[in-house]
Amino acid sequence: MSERNGVKPLDRTDVRRHEFRLSVLVASMAIVGTLIGSVCGGVFTLLNTSNQVEAAVNQSSNEFLRTQRQQIYSELLTAANEVRITSGSVSVAFDRFDGTDLLTMIVDVLGPLPRQNIVLGSKFTAVELIGSEPVVESARRMVVEYFAGSETIGWLSTDFATDDVVAADALAASQQQFADHFQAGISAQEDFLTAVRNELGIPEHGDLP
Repeated sequence: MSERNGVKPLDRTDVRRHEFRLSVLVASMAIVGTLIGSVCGGVFTLLNTSNQVEAAVNQSSNEFLRTQRQQIYSELLTAANEVRITSGSVSVAFDRFDGTDLLTMIVDVLGPLPRQNIVLGSKFTAVELIGSEPVVESARRMVVEYFAGSETIGWLSTDFATDDVVAADALAASQQQFADHFQAGISAQEDFLTAVRNELGIPEHGDLP
């Protein structure tokens, strides 16, 4: 009937060939989809891994910086405490000094101060390189005030080192200047300690750095 109407019937070979091509196309699309999914999954995994590695590196770097700062701040604080103790002894000696035996007082009380100031200055240099601005600013004020206090009594170990007689007004003026710088240094040291606690996240009554 089909042949009468001029319509050629489909060859079974053509049908099978068509079906084969269709199955190959479907299979190829499935393979391509799988490959795309694998590639995308690999990219997402790579990005996630990269972010994790970066976060781990940043955390390790921050922990290293915190450890270094804690050590350097502790060293500066130790040096400052030594100067503070010696300066306190100087202040007490001033109160008890009656104008005689000046050389003995200089040797016994002021002797350690120059070396302690050198150590304090070197420790501050390290803080200045690694510390945050609030910590460095308060540390600088502390060092400046302690150094200035030492300078106000420096004349005791130079001009009057071999003289047992010191003018009362000169001694009183130097004593007051020293006391002012000494107290300002103590105040700056407290500010430094507060800044360190804030930066390192140490509670007010927790362990000092």
